Amino acid sequence: MTSPSPGRPAADPAAWVRGIAAALSAAGLTADLHRTAAGLDVTATARPPGLKETEVLVDEDGYIEIRWWAAPGAAADQVAAAITRALTAITAAPPAAPGPRGHDRR
Repeated sequence: MTSPSPGRPAADPAAWVRGIAAALSAAGLTADLHRTAAGLDVTATARPPGLKETEVLVDEDGYIEIRWWAAPGAAADQVAAAITRALTAITAAPPAAPGPRGHDRR
């Protein structure tokens, strides 16, 4: 296992993965936990009607992978725009954690 990612509990990375699996499941994805020699990971799958599945893999090291199929007939610029939007969302600053009594720390 590599060093922990910022914001991920170093004390129990398996609990972190289980929490992500629970949240993805609550969001409507099918989440399957897998125990391997390297640790715990989750593969979550979205199956939108009429489209191929989208998969997300998360492991205890904080490695996350998103895989999806481009829509049939999608132009190169449409695929590039979808990738750019996903990267923008992923690399945006996370929201501030709530402070005492639910107030934001801003």
